[in-house]
Amino acid sequence: MSPKPLESRAAFAALIDTLREISESQLTPERGVTDEIDVAEGFRNALHLLSVATDCYLEGDPERPCFVRLVSPTRKMMGDNPDALYHFARIRGDRRYRVRGRRGDECYLNFTVHGRADDGRLGAAAEPPLADVNDRGMRIGADGRYEVTLSADEQPGNWIPLAPGAASLLVRHYWESDRSAAADPDARVELTIEAIPAAGPRPPLTDASVAARLRDVVAYVRGGSLEMLELNKLPLPFVSRTPNELPTPMLFRAAGQNSWGAVDIAYAMAPFRLEPDEALVMEGRFPPCAYASVVLWNRHMQCLEYRDRATWRNRANTVLGPDGRFRMVVAHRDPGVPNWLDTEGHREGTIFWRFLLPEQPPERPSCRVVPLGDV
Repeated sequence: MSPKPLESRAAFAALIDTLREISESQLTPERGVTDEIDVAEGFRNALHLLSVATDCYLEGDPERPCFVRLVSPTRKMMGDNPDALYHFARIRGDRRYRVRGRRGDECYLNFTVHGRADDGRLGAAAEPPLADVNDRGMRIGADGRYEVTLSADEQPGNWIPLAPGAASLLVRHYWESDRSAAADPDARVELTIEAIPAAGPRPPLTDASVAARLRDVVAYVRGGSLEMLELNKLPLPFVSRTPNELPTPMLFRAAGQNSWGAVDIAYAMAPFRLEPDEALVMEGRFPPCAYASVVLWNRHMQCLEYRDRATWRNRANTVLGPDGRFRMVVAHRDPGVPNWLDTEGHREGTIFWRFLLPEQPPERPSCRVVPLGDV
């Protein structure tokens, strides 16, 4: 009698096939990926996605949730930010959860509940926001401590409603200083989550349970790679399709998108395309807001190296002119002026602006490409 085929073996084979498909069909000249660095970083991106999926979906348990730090200087994906720490936990819409934490010196704290896409897809571009609350609307003690309840039925104090399709909780902590919070080894947040009532001991793993988790891993990796649209083809009002030309920033909440975007942030995104002897000059004014920054990504939505390179700017590390306006220069090498953004030699990539809780509509930064020697 032949042994029963294992579901987990089939699911693991699908994961291997997905990684092979990324190499053979996505990171190819037919998809516009021709530069050597873009191919190499594509492999790195696939493994970073796999690392996140392993922590969040293979090991994540909505019955016994715990927070996982999503990104770091050595795990970048889906538009990470040098000024932020992101934490993720799997949840269910029919459970009750209690989150405890302590607000420190961050400039912004947000909790967002996401659901799973109707077609089963997973990932930052496929999980709609269902409910959210930020620190401006929370009860927080004089010592910074707080407690938040997540449940279908309304609760006193800080409460986030859970819809039947709730699948994950994403927590954002933002800082604005001249150093990167994400690269600071001493940066920590106090944050815990527990299910109420507790679920009890974990049951032994089975072929079926491991297979289900592996299928989620595959869905997440595909959602962040093969099923992602090219950045300049995203149907979003705050995304420019024209290289070196930014759109007018727009609040994510108003854009009606089903993804992991922060609902309180006005975004503006555009591809950059520069030759070695060119520079992109961006000029504008920061609006009154909780936080503002610009960052350079590679074509896979990964921040360029920010631990020891100037690949991002916020208000704390930007030099303003006498009129209070900024002038930033994107270039392959240091032009010898303030506010240089280092492309790390990437001929193509993405410029991404964030304006958090703006008190007025942010103005559209002007852009012009000039010879590097004319900067």
